[in-house]
Order: sequence, then structure tokens, then C-alpha cells
Amino acid sequence: ELIATRNLLLPTLDAHAVYRFRGWGDDLINSGRTITVPSGDAFSNLTSGDHQEWQLGFRFSMPIGFRKELSAVRHQQLLLTKEKAVLRDKELELSHQLSDAYRELDVTYHLMQTNFNRRIAAKDQVDAVEVALDAGTVTLDLLLDAQRRLADAESAFFRSLVDYNLSIRNVHLRK
Repeated sequence: ELIATRNLLLPTLDAHAVYRFRGWGDDLINSGRTITVPSGDAFSNLTSGDHQEWQLGFRFSMPIGFRKELSAVRHQQLLLTKEKAVLRDKELELSHQLSDAYRELDVTYHLMQTNFNRRIAAKDQVDAVEVALDAGTVTLDLLLDAQRRLADAESAFFRSLVDYNLSIRNVHLRK
């Protein structure tokens, strides 16, 4: 659009040509009435080819002062500058979103690893308490408490696994 408005600053020279047949008459087609007008009806006058006209011409125009044209060019330059600024802001925002997605991916990965290790430790504790319960050195409430911690650890692990997969999706979405 800027190039198109800059073209308004240039002078214009237009060439035009017209060639046409004319048909003159009071009626379009002779409807059987007696013709009182010597030209007859318009259709027969048109097909006779007696009334043809043509025109050739050139039209040169150049604005004086260029106020309107220069203001249009300046307006387009401002619009282009605005669009470039919007594009830079969007690129910056997208780069921030992508870095946030990678950061979230790293955090959720480490959280998933921690919860996996917590799950393994809880499972080992349940196994140890079961052996101790069979030996009769601990009570049933310690076994139940260890099983509750195992259930919490498994729940946290699978929740963090879901969060990790969602963060992978976010990275691909931002890319």
C-alpha cells in the first residue's frame, strides 16, 4: 500500500479511445405505423451504420503541491511502522511463551522424577513394614500408614506424569 500511495506522487498520462454506433429514432423498432420522421426507428438506423462516432484523446494530470498525496504517503508509512511494532511485540511475546513452556517442561520433569523416587521409597517402606508385621515387631496401624503414603506417592506421581505430558504438549504448541 505504501508503494501504491507513492505512485500517487507521479504524474499520470492516460490515453483513451471510444468507437460506437448510434441509432436515432422515435421508436426502438418499427411497429407497423407509418413513419413520419425521416430518421425512422432506432434499430434500423443503428444497423444502417450511418451514425458512427469515435474519439481519441490523452489526459495528463499532475497534482500541484502534493499535500493530499504526501499526507497519504505519510499515513501509510505510519501504518507500516505500527504493523512492524506489533509484529515485534508478537515475536517477543511468543519467545517468552516458548521459554516459559521449556521452563515448565523442565520443572515438571524434575517433579515427576522426584515423585517416582518417592513412590519407590514408599513401596520399599510398605515391603519392610509387611516383613516386620509378619515378624510381629510392628502394629497394623504402621502398615496402614505406609500403604496410605504409597497411595499418596502413586497419586502424586501420576498427577506429575500428566502435568509433564501437558507441558510437552505446550512446548509443541508454542513451537
